[in-house]
Amino acid sequence: MPSSSAASKRPTPRYEPMQRKSCYVLGVMLLALGLAACKHDPGIIKYPSPMSNLKQAPHDTTQEDKQAAAQTHTQLAAAYMGQDHLKEAEAALNKALGFDSKYIPAHTMLAILYWRINRLQDADKEFRTAVSLDPSNGDTNNNYGKFLCEQGNRPEAMKHFQRALADPFYKTPAVANANAGTCLMKVRDYAGAAPYLHKALEIQPDYGQALLAMAQLDLDQNKAFEARGYMQRFESAGQATPESLLLGYQIATRLGDRDSATNYSNRLQDQFPNSSQAQSLNGPNHD
Repeated sequence: MPSSSAASKRPTPRYEPMQRKSCYVLGVMLLALGLAACKHDPGIIKYPSPMSNLKQAPHDTTQEDKQAAAQTHTQLAAAYMGQDHLKEAEAALNKALGFDSKYIPAHTMLAILYWRINRLQDADKEFRTAVSLDPSNGDTNNNYGKFLCEQGNRPEAMKHFQRALADPFYKTPAVANANAGTCLMKVRDYAGAAPYLHKALEIQPDYGQALLAMAQLDLDQNKAFEARGYMQRFESAGQATPESLLLGYQIATRLGDRDSATNYSNRLQDQFPNSSQAQSLNGPNHD
């Protein structure tokens, strides 16, 4: 166990129990990633009571203690990942799996970590392990579906999104619906994408990922006025991103609204000057 002085330097994780929902939501994400990065304030890890007498070696603990240790080390890894301390996060996750090799959140978070550092084969292996341990788990299937879609394997991705949505205990179906719709948009299957995105917004009307996706879908189908409506809903619900500002610029340009287009362009350049979206406006071929 770490000393109290060492523990006081560690970040304090804040999130729901990790058996069903990780601190990382894709898809935002991301990773939106059902697994998106969380930021934590510095503080002291609050170990559960079974941890008080834990030794470092897994074989010195009871099964109940092993599970508590796996959860605690996964919580610690989430805090490390939220602060971009990835080596420390990997070490904590490996320690978690040393205590409980079947602890799904640890496998899932390790997959996200490997995805983040472009160790894609390792990420796929960890995702597959997590899914195999609970094939009907909505969070796990959504996470793996998001990963598969990003790797271009959209048929398999859609299977996992559908499994996620079939889980009656899945708490964030808007996320899987939005991820499924966004995945289909990558291959311009707008007819297939729209029902998923509409369902996401039926469940959560202010869900930013779905609002932006619908704005993009309408713009791609030459429905710029409808696209502006979704953009306005997004702007009233959340903070601007490089993606949203570029999309707002493109919608305004399509509508011939020069003042709004200039406003979006200026905001993008001022707020996110180093983003690829801002750089695209400096090129010769932007809309």
